[in-house]
Amino acid sequence: MKVSFLLYLGALALGVSATPLSSQNEARQSNSKSFMGSNLYFLPGMSDQDQDTYINDLAKYGAKVVRVWVNQQSAGHCEKGSNLKTSVPQLETTLGKFNDQTLDAVDKVVNKLVQKGIKAIISPHDANSLLGDYRKDVYYSKWGKNSFYTSQDAFDAYDKRIEHILNYTGKYSKKQWKSWSDAIMAFDLQNEPMSPDTSVCKNNDSKGWLCGRAKKFRSVLGADNKIQIATGGIGGDISHDCTFIKAATQCKEIDLIAVHRYGGSEGSNPGQWSGSAKKWISESGSKLVFIEEWGVNTGSNSPKTELPAQANDINKAGIPNLYWQFLPKKACSYDPSKDSGDKFGIFVESDTDIASVIKGANNANAAQDWSKVMG
Repeated sequence: MKVSFLLYLGALALGVSATPLSSQNEARQSNSKSFMGSNLYFLPGMSDQDQDTYINDLAKYGAKVVRVWVNQQSAGHCEKGSNLKTSVPQLETTLGKFNDQTLDAVDKVVNKLVQKGIKAIISPHDANSLLGDYRKDVYYSKWGKNSFYTSQDAFDAYDKRIEHILNYTGKYSKKQWKSWSDAIMAFDLQNEPMSPDTSVCKNNDSKGWLCGRAKKFRSVLGADNKIQIATGGIGGDISHDCTFIKAATQCKEIDLIAVHRYGGSEGSNPGQWSGSAKKWISESGSKLVFIEEWGVNTGSNSPKTELPAQANDINKAGIPNLYWQFLPKKACSYDPSKDSGDKFGIFVESDTDIASVIKGANNANAAQDWSKVMG
């Protein structure tokens, strides 16, 4: 997620499409089921006990996938209502030199997730690190947002990061990540690639960053590896018109098109998901489409009613989805409805019935065949 409430406002402008599904993507032909999960970017920074409690809650609800990030976490503060106990360093503070403490922290939670029957999507880097704010990293220092997606030396450096992550063997799992398909559903190319400079994706990624990085992932994973390669939400929110660019849909190494969308209430835009999803699938180049980020604006809507309203519409379309974010049980002072940049969090063990919403997704017939990914 790009931490800006402008995403939400921009998404309100999206209309609902009635474009029919293409013949190769006829809905409900595979008997494949949909699924639901959550994002939680700070899960590796939580204490062992808090991780276990949260993962147990999600497993009890029936969640199938959790998305985690290879990013820095700082212990000793309240993050979205959770007291972080574990400091996680940046993977790289010098280009090409990797601190595996970062991957160890991610490995710990992925290992816990798989033991509860939950798969992981791993984002290997956050594009917001290129913005120059508190998240800035070594890639910002070297290239910034203006040349990271256009310079060959930046491509080469990022490819080394990809290779290191995929070849890493877990401290806790004892599994090499590139071979751990039982636990890892997919790797994103990056979290929201090109969102810091959408002119790159609006120009259809003329230097080939997206497909080039996908080729690197696939070359290391191997052609027959079950682990998928996902786009990670190109350009950020779908309102930026980058999600389905041809550079992604025509790249054979990309498997999954990830939609990031923060829309208005279902009452003000009925059918906003089920109508739009048909067009998305028709534009996907026969790739699988899922909603990797979506959320309810808790500042203007009650999650008790709005979460099931929107989720039911998504399930009507049969699109698998991950919520932004089902938050761990509140442990410190935080109110999502008053968060100026992220009003979408919903606490587990709250008065919002998350379990029924996830059950609804698991019972819904999927619009595309996900059996080879989730089976």
